[in-house]
Amino acid sequence: MCVFDDDKECDDCMECEVCELDPSKPCDNCGKCLDFGKDYATIKIDRVYTDPSEYKE
Repeated sequence: MCVFDDDKECDDCMECEVCELDPSKPCDNCGKCLDFGKDYATIKIDRVYTDPSEYKE
């Protein structure tokens, strides 16, 4: 499912892989978009794979 629209199936548009701070580059997981000014930071985890055969690239 699309991470932006729960009613839409993923169509590999790659919109979810774009950097939030610089839309001209793909996300490289630098973490600059996360607010670390607090005592903690959070991220949303969509799924945890416990069986490697379930994972699809």
